[in-house]
Amino acid sequence: MKRLLLALIVALFFIPVNLVADEGMWLPLLLKNEKYAKMRKMGLRLSPEEIYSINQACIKDAVIGLMGEGANLRSFGTASFISDSGLIITNYHVVLSHIERFSTKENDFIKYGYWANNRSEESLCRGLQMKQLIKMVDVTDRILEGTENLTGREKNNKINENGVAIAKELTAGTRYEAKTQALFGGSQYIMNIYAVYRDIRMVAAPPFVLGKFGGNDDNYSWPRHTADFAVLRVYANDKNEPASFNKNNRPYSPKHFLPISAKGVKENDFVMIVGYPGSTRQYVPSFALDKIIYSETAEKAAIAREKMNILQNAIEQDPSSKFRYTTRLSSVGNSYLRWSGEIMGVDKLDLVNVKREEERRFNEWVSKDEKRVAKYGDILERMEKLYEEVAEYNLANAYFLEAGITGSEIVPFIGKFEKLVAMYNRKSLNSRAADSEARRLIGLTHQFFNNWNYEVDRQMFRNLTYRYYQKMSPKFKPEIMDKLIHKYNGDIELMSQTLFANSIFTNKERLLEFLETESESRDVANLMKNDELYQMAIGYYMINVDRIARQRGDLQSKLLELNAIYMQGLLEMNRKNTIYPDANNSQRVSYGRVTGVNSIDGLIYTPFTTLTGANIKYKNNLDNPDFYLPKKIRDLYNKRDFGRYGSKSGELFVNFLTNAHTTSGSSGSPVINSRGELVGLNFDRIWQGVGSDYRYDSDISRSISVDIRYILFILDKYAPNNYVLNQLQIKY
Repeated sequence: MKRLLLALIVALFFIPVNLVADEGMWLPLLLKNEKYAKMRKMGLRLSPEEIYSINQACIKDAVIGLMGEGANLRSFGTASFISDSGLIITNYHVVLSHIERFSTKENDFIKYGYWANNRSEESLCRGLQMKQLIKMVDVTDRILEGTENLTGREKNNKINENGVAIAKELTAGTRYEAKTQALFGGSQYIMNIYAVYRDIRMVAAPPFVLGKFGGNDDNYSWPRHTADFAVLRVYANDKNEPASFNKNNRPYSPKHFLPISAKGVKENDFVMIVGYPGSTRQYVPSFALDKIIYSETAEKAAIAREKMNILQNAIEQDPSSKFRYTTRLSSVGNSYLRWSGEIMGVDKLDLVNVKREEERRFNEWVSKDEKRVAKYGDILERMEKLYEEVAEYNLANAYFLEAGITGSEIVPFIGKFEKLVAMYNRKSLNSRAADSEARRLIGLTHQFFNNWNYEVDRQMFRNLTYRYYQKMSPKFKPEIMDKLIHKYNGDIELMSQTLFANSIFTNKERLLEFLETESESRDVANLMKNDELYQMAIGYYMINVDRIARQRGDLQSKLLELNAIYMQGLLEMNRKNTIYPDANNSQRVSYGRVTGVNSIDGLIYTPFTTLTGANIKYKNNLDNPDFYLPKKIRDLYNKRDFGRYGSKSGELFVNFLTNAHTTSGSSGSPVINSRGELVGLNFDRIWQGVGSDYRYDSDISRSISVDIRYILFILDKYAPNNYVLNQLQIKY
């Protein structure tokens, strides 16, 4: 068994397409193979152990994933340690929601930036956590033990059972947490062991006009001039171990932190990006890609466009609401541009037809050997037949997420009350538990209504309810949705107005009065269970539980088994080209060069932007607040007072392009030079290249980074103090 798996793992590094040297997000555990040799040829001066090791301090220890409470070790962004006293640096947009929460009329951190003068002024980012990789362990043999004759749910259950046992063993006697991730269709399993820190505090961030310079107009575009960075600090207990917030906690002392190069980078320099990229789908077959892009992704883009229109109209009608919707509009805009870019990228490469041709060659190869025919002869046909059903459930899941629980804000808010309602559905009421839950909901209610707009959310509810009703198959529609739409004769405008007007959940005073009532006196049946808006919101959750999630999971399990067979066939057919596993939110290393791109016919992007370009954008958009450049920055520019960070030509570099492969989740990832020094922060991609989630295109795939010299300039020349700068190890 072990020899067989070893042969399989070796084979897993081959794929039937020609890849370029810069493609891929690689497991740091496996860099000693051919990739490391290529990285050395491109200029890397570090040893493999200086990138990944469990025996010595290395870059692996300095790069962390940022996540929220209850995230099950799934991070949404990346950060890296930049001091021996727990300072980390990430993107401004990754932690913008926390800066918004800290802001008040008296202390407008959005407008002026967040600049702590000492540790007592550092603010706890409630709910923000970090995962730090301790080690990666290949557990393939052990996790597949006992699964040889199992299929479907039985096989998954056995794999999960084995995984739990292995995780318990690998974390015994520690505070570590484990997450197992399957690679190559379940042919290989890697267990990641993490330390999780829960006391993270805001230290420094520029004002919104610098951190989000260009706003949505510049999103996924080039040239960019954005100071997308923020500095935080991780705290630990007196033993330097993970701990929840405590005033006696001390700054965490990391095993390794990244020194900073004030020399920056120049064109064609080698760079690598280390982070926690979300997910890619490089190896989906043609029929799956067709459904994903032209059905699922197209619908998600349309929903995002609907949300953007409502939010943009709200801001136009009430400019004071701009900051209320800044984070959400930015998030929705990001999603819209990413999904639109994916569609464009697949179109540009004609990728569906490219994959069909690859599959034709695969079938031709299979047909030449009887054993291969027996094993692989009908695999694509079986996969395609099954995927027709899977695609229907995938689309339903997309609508549940995008139009249901992340559409109108009132829907997930109402979902938080289901636990309280369930308490009153039991035969006997636990009054103490009910009162405790009510107190928790009182805090959530205050928080929700402090940043909620009744009319804007009603419009969101109206539009997305209509879209869901029009697009979804009857079996995926909540019964209450059909009932209410018929009750109001299809007038969804009237329905939304009535439901919002009559609901206790849209009235802060009524809701608080209900929650503050003694447990035995709360009329849950009439005030909540009979509330039609409550019924609609819970209807989304129930339809997902009853008709989407489990059925979709079962189908995907069957598809995964078929996909694993198909992958084995591809790997058997082609054994010459090195490949990488799809990104899955585990730590990865990508590499490439600082380079521009011929983006579209007649338009060439050079690899750097400068403060001169930012100043020109400001002057050309004086009526657009997204392009406002603070006076202090303009004064420094006019004096050419760039300190030690300007170039010999008298420019200050702001952003730069690389061809290192990234995806969502790579935001905040450190851009590291050949000597292991921090030279930038990855924060975006050009929209023409986001199709790289499905097939990397060396001609167009480019990632955008903040130049470390611009960050240092802001910390040195713009910030009101040198609190952060004095703690950094900078190489000039």
